[in-house]
Amino acid sequence: MFCARKPGLLLSTMKALDNLGLDIQQAVISCFNGFAMDIFRAEQIKEGQDVHPEEIKAVLLDSAG
Repeated sequence: MFCARKPGLLLSTMKALDNLGLDIQQAVISCFNGFAMDIFRAEQIKEGQDVHPEEIKAVLLDSAG
């Protein structure tokens, strides 16, 4: 994920992923000229609720505004 600088974006992104039931285990985040986040490992913490890539993409786009 990469987008222009926006205050509070990291927090809103992490909350959005948490609301999907994802627990981020490892991520690299850069906030110099913009916002970039690479997630290398995430685990689903809510059993019985499948999270599809399209859902994750939609949530990330929504949180980025």
